[in-house]
Amino acid sequence: MTILSTSGAAQTSRHSLELPLNLGFTLKVEALADWLTRIAIVPEDGFAVDRTWMIAPDGDTPWEGRDRLSTAGFDLASLDHTEADGAHVVTTGDTRILVEPAPLRLTIQKREGETWRTIVKDRERSAYDFLEKRGVLRHFQTRDPAERHYGLGDKTGPLDRTGRRFRCLQIDSMGYDAELTDPLYKHVPFFMVEAPDGTATGLLYDTMAEGAVDLGAEHSNYYDPYRHVELLEKGLCLYVIAGPRLADIVPRLATLTGRAHLPPRWSMGFAFTTMHHADAPNAQEVMTAFAERCRSDEIPISAIHSGSGYTTREDGRRYVFTWNETKFPDRAGFFARLKELGYHTCANVKPVLLKEHPAYDEAAAKGLFVQRRDGAPAVEMFWGGEGASLDLSKPETIAWWQDGIRTQVLGEGFDAAWNDNNEAELWDETATVDGHGRRLPAIDAKPLQALLMTRATFEATKARAPDKRPYTISRAGPIGISRYGETWTGDNFTSWHTLKWNIRNGLSMSLSGMPFIGHDIGGFSGPKPGPELFTRFVQLMALHPRAVMNSWKPQLDDPVNVPWMHEAVTGHVRDALKLRYRFLPLLYSLAQRCHMTGEPIVAPLLYHFTDASCRNDPDAFMLGPDVLVAPNVTEGADEVSIDLPVVEGGWHDYWSETIHEGGRSVTVPAPLDRLPIFVRSGAILPIAFDWPATSPHEARAVALTAFANPHDVPATSRRTIFFDDGESWRYRDGDASLLACELSSDGSKVAVTVTEEATGRGRPELFVEVRGLGSRAAGHELP
Repeated sequence: MTILSTSGAAQTSRHSLELPLNLGFTLKVEALADWLTRIAIVPEDGFAVDRTWMIAPDGDTPWEGRDRLSTAGFDLASLDHTEADGAHVVTTGDTRILVEPAPLRLTIQKREGETWRTIVKDRERSAYDFLEKRGVLRHFQTRDPAERHYGLGDKTGPLDRTGRRFRCLQIDSMGYDAELTDPLYKHVPFFMVEAPDGTATGLLYDTMAEGAVDLGAEHSNYYDPYRHVELLEKGLCLYVIAGPRLADIVPRLATLTGRAHLPPRWSMGFAFTTMHHADAPNAQEVMTAFAERCRSDEIPISAIHSGSGYTTREDGRRYVFTWNETKFPDRAGFFARLKELGYHTCANVKPVLLKEHPAYDEAAAKGLFVQRRDGAPAVEMFWGGEGASLDLSKPETIAWWQDGIRTQVLGEGFDAAWNDNNEAELWDETATVDGHGRRLPAIDAKPLQALLMTRATFEATKARAPDKRPYTISRAGPIGISRYGETWTGDNFTSWHTLKWNIRNGLSMSLSGMPFIGHDIGGFSGPKPGPELFTRFVQLMALHPRAVMNSWKPQLDDPVNVPWMHEAVTGHVRDALKLRYRFLPLLYSLAQRCHMTGEPIVAPLLYHFTDASCRNDPDAFMLGPDVLVAPNVTEGADEVSIDLPVVEGGWHDYWSETIHEGGRSVTVPAPLDRLPIFVRSGAILPIAFDWPATSPHEARAVALTAFANPHDVPATSRRTIFFDDGESWRYRDGDASLLACELSSDGSKVAVTVTEEATGRGRPELFVEVRGLGSRAAGHELP
């Protein structure tokens, strides 16, 4: 092991400081913005993966990626360099970086009045270690034992990651333990450090390589408490994102890595899928019957996603971009019937060709696969047998993939594609990928395959219907995947334990650059959910960005989660889905805000509030800044307790006229037919109350529901609500509806004033409803 130290004189420019290090490394410190600093440890011969696909300050990257040290797209800040007491001092705006030379150690500080407060500090004596034989670089920072750590994507356990160690590695983890299993499906080398006073700093390690993040699990007698990141890569590229609070960092992360795509509105309705239906020998009949029953039973639903069973052959295995014509004897009639019923559709696709795939030999001859050293396909185990991963970093492979999406998926009748089984579990250390003509080690760029697969699907969908916003999904991928589509927490297990801990898995993703998230309703694998558990799963997902019922339980005689699986609670399930559609205008408006600003759609309470109770990891979440949802996740319970944050005017119980004071614990009824919801005083929510049965995501009438401050003291609040046509790009030119809503109240009256700030395109019929009015008079003004 070699501890890195400086080995020569500094070189400075207006925006950067460079110092030579031992072993041929170079330290490069750059001020990219007043809130963003990049610290790079650059190998003498450059990074093995020389480009990044996660960093996208211009909104996206070129297909071939961008140089990892590029400054394009950044509003570079000026940097002053001095030396004091043998250390280099770099100052830019309100940020100061102290660089101690031997051993190398950095301290980053923020200005507070006339003083400087340390926000992150490298470990003394040994901060940057390179293990040459292992090819591992380790970065150590000191930590205050009272600090909290959030992020890392779909990791398990409490939201505060302090005291745990995680691997950054994508893996297919079907049936995982939502509290303990690691790793899972995403690659997110990002976390936020929150100090005891609530100030916070974000740390994003820009790497596709496998690694580990230790947030205090490791302890050494020879050092003060520390955390460290271990990267299977020669070199390091770290972005330090200033706060001062979590709510400042998350939008800035989106600015740095590219904001989430705004999907079509239909994709935010309820959707159903199961492998069993498409695997059935009479799949067309089974799926059509399901679709018809949903309509006849008045189950509100917008889309049907097809599992990969439509691609199976006689051996039962799955061959992407093929069709089993026995299962689907009349594809045109099948899709025509689904369209007649008002459904949108989405097809499962997989990025590996089994060796028996009819296109395997041709694809191998064209070099479309990840390749071994000898140029042959890098064959690995996949679902169903041995297969080779398509190299989506090669232009010819991208064209082949997009042709398959265009002809065999969209051309056959599907509206969208779902990128599945794309964890790229590649273990051949000699294998390489094309890297758009600049070959890269495959094992060091595995998350890239999921990212580019999703991008290729996204762009193929866009090319087929340029005037419509694409919808796509990816199970795996790194930060940046949200630029193209949504994701979810993968193949979860059916249990009350999962219901509780999936809340945190998803909220962590929401804090980590992946805001369009959800969980498979009822659990993907494992036993059949009982009536109570099933109902609670539907209720939880009713107010999440993604609501998809998905299951695969082949060991059961009755293996499918369907809305009517338990007759006794079908009414509750239907009501929970109706609740989703009532709140869909709010979900969609928050989605547009997320797309524009990077603010998450759902978030833990600690994101919006500083109350100490919010950091106790409650079984609750915020839908935007105004709606607190406290799902019942306890078997047999008929009430929930929650510590409500302090807000002016308190919290309205959505289901009653009760207004609860903030800053106190309350216990409210949570019978099987109710999802406890609280709304902040001063909020104005768009609540739908009329929609077509065949397209429930298209609200015809919406009540702008104002939750008045109950106090006599004059109060004014403002909210902005977004509508559009739900599918086009016209909103980007202002051809949409942007409602500026003002709620004012005092002891005698409550008034709601609404003005249109755009063209009004897509605006439904509007009404005004006031909650908490009491004996006061009400008035409103609509555009």
